Amino acid sequence: MNTRIENQRTDDEQRVPALRLMAILDRHLALHRHLLQLAYQKTDVLKRGDTDGLMQLIQKEQPAIAAIQQLERERAQLVAAWSGDENPPSLADCLPKIGGEERQKVERLADELLAVIRELQAANELNGQLIRQSLQWVTLMLDQWLPQPPNVTYTAPNQNAAAHERARSLFDSKA
Repeated sequence: MNTRIENQRTDDEQRVPALRLMAILDRHLALHRHLLQLAYQKTDVLKRGDTDGLMQLIQKEQPAIAAIQQLERERAQLVAAWSGDENPPSLADCLPKIGGEERQKVERLADELLAVIRELQAANELNGQLIRQSLQWVTLMLDQWLPQPPNVTYTAPNQNAAAHERARSLFDSKA
């Protein structure tokens, strides 16, 4: 009978971290889905050229990003304590310690999280491209509206004209 109680205690000791890990992954998933929705909203705002709307969305992202960073610290601490290793193993390394139904739930949550993260990366890449295009357009318009300086000095034939143009630019598109 003592063996049965000890086995039950060992199962519970393994189940509690698994349940905490599932809760952390579930919260990660919810926060990343929230960021994904904000990324889609950003795409619409960027297409409309609504800078005020963009700033509001960026402000909405900040608490979610901070919460994700905190969850990641909690996950790392949980996995490190669970494994007893100084270098926390990955989620895949922990799966053998999780049994049955909990393991299936953790795997499902991890797969869903990975899919949402990939979709978020794609949306952010699109938003980055839209921002770069907007910056290029602004630079083009500034170049069109600003008067061209008269060429009153002699330029050596082998001097790079592009260096002169870069020095004249008021806006760095790589910002």
